[in-house]
Amino acid sequence: MCRPLIPLEAVLTTEPRVPPEALPPTSATSVPSWLDQVREALTDPAGGGGHDGLLPYAATTEVPFAAVHHWHAGAVAELIAEAAVRHGAERAPHDAVRAVHVRAAAGEAITEDAWSAVLEPALREVYRLAYPRERVYSRASSAAASFARSRGWSEDEAERYGETYARTNTEASARVHAEANALANSAAYAAAFATGSAEEYARAWPFATVRAWIAAYAGPAGADGPAVPEAQEARERLRNGLTDAVATAAVN
Repeated sequence: MCRPLIPLEAVLTTEPRVPPEALPPTSATSVPSWLDQVREALTDPAGGGGHDGLLPYAATTEVPFAAVHHWHAGAVAELIAEAAVRHGAERAPHDAVRAVHVRAAAGEAITEDAWSAVLEPALREVYRLAYPRERVYSRASSAAASFARSRGWSEDEAERYGETYARTNTEASARVHAEANALANSAAYAAAFATGSAEEYARAWPFATVRAWIAAYAGPAGADGPAVPEAQEARERLRNGLTDAVATAAVN
């Protein structure tokens, strides 16, 4: 009996990169400032934290861009490296990104190509860890099994087909998700980091990457789940790290 085929796009899931609502655009970029985006992404959905330590810095222009490098070299790199190791991956790509941010924070000029070379593999791992595999698998299995039943397959055959299809589809979907996001984001961030431009960094929509970091650390449900302890921990660590990074950059 021939296996039924259903379109991959019927179950392929990629999280949209939609900017946070209610954030005012800056006059220079027509997008919310990177600091506003990040503060919004780090606010706990249940309330009770997010902006307090950064309220004195009302505008991105008051924050030296070196703060971004200090933040990535500290709290961000460590959080993602821990997430990678916990899931059996290597921390080396994230340590490589950390090292380049340390150099940039010290004032060294880093080329766009050099940034891209370290960012892409690290971001690929972030988006692989952040991908909602269980949700995609469940949807794919259900869709494929329903399709098989509609073609006259028995219940057992339909269920087996659904599981087989879901495994294949989920792996393909996760790979496409990770590779596409890593490619696009590494290019955008490489341009921003190489030029030290707060405007370019804002245009890269860092809020979306912050959400991916949280999901990579806490699990895909953690990006939106206020009750997930690991997500709360990740937000707190990133908030504290950003506050420290801003303070460090301000005095250097």
